[in-house]
Amino acid sequence: MNIKDVAKMAGVSISTISRVINNSAYVSPDIRERIEKVLADTGYRPNSLAKELLSHKTNTLGVMLPRIDLGTFSAIFDGISAVVTANGYNIILANTYDRKEEELHYLDLFHAKRVDGILYFATGIDDDHKRAISKLRMPVVIVGQSGIQLECPAVRVDNFGAARTMVNHLADLGHRRIGCIAVGDHDENIGKLRREGYRAALEDSGISYDPELVVTGDFEYPSGKKGAEKLMEDAEKRPTAIYCITDRLAIGAIAWLTTHGYKVPEDISVACVDDPEVLAYCNPPITTMSFDYTGTGNRAGKLMVDIINGKEAGPLEVVMPYTMRIRDSVRPLTAREQEE
Repeated sequence: MNIKDVAKMAGVSISTISRVINNSAYVSPDIRERIEKVLADTGYRPNSLAKELLSHKTNTLGVMLPRIDLGTFSAIFDGISAVVTANGYNIILANTYDRKEEELHYLDLFHAKRVDGILYFATGIDDDHKRAISKLRMPVVIVGQSGIQLECPAVRVDNFGAARTMVNHLADLGHRRIGCIAVGDHDENIGKLRREGYRAALEDSGISYDPELVVTGDFEYPSGKKGAEKLMEDAEKRPTAIYCITDRLAIGAIAWLTTHGYKVPEDISVACVDDPEVLAYCNPPITTMSFDYTGTGNRAGKLMVDIINGKEAGPLEVVMPYTMRIRDSVRPLTAREQEE
């Protein structure tokens, strides 16, 4: 039994059968009833490939993550998944390990699989990415950074604003020597924007930028430990506060400080950006900037569904807000300490 047999038994064309199966266009009630009776009597169910060919849709979306093991990306994916699955879409998930060659590979793969859309967690964009995306025939929503370079809609968090606000908070508490444990600028969102937010806050407060107070590593806990060690090695130049651009770096920094006899925040304050649940249970609980990553995923998923369905999608550059979580890892300096 195939779709031709069903069409013959119902006395209609194959395209009419297709419209009823996919509910894609108007079919008069009497003809629809006749077709549905034939479908019920024969038990005919089109296989998914045939249905895709008839509808020109796969009801599948490609989602590309740089690292599936990080809570921020997992939370955004959870938000995307909740929205798109509720709208009848399946997901092909790609974990690129933050490697450019893997990103380009999966863009080609998603194209070959004829997915209806791609949600791309971008960390950096270059000419190769632009060329690959320009060849795609399906919509692309950039998640996590601006899509302006790619002329794609995007949903992102305000990394620059969050970093600037956090460092301004430290400056408002009297800290003038504020260290920074950072990552490389190859990561546009975190490496570049959160470092630029740090520098902008120093300028806001009239604090001169000191490159010796900035230590660059990677995203892992040991980089936080190494960063703290580097910042504290010169007693005369030690910061009174350390701003870490990610939660892992802050946890690593505090681990090094406490094991080497420093008390947080009595001897030195530590703050960061990103708020996994563990920060509230550290000793001390860590002051940070929190983003609604699940909500970010919800917004990205809805944007994609609206674009596919031809609905008015609203602003194509959505910037999600942040919230400061003041905890016990930061304290204000006394007037005397500020003078020292």
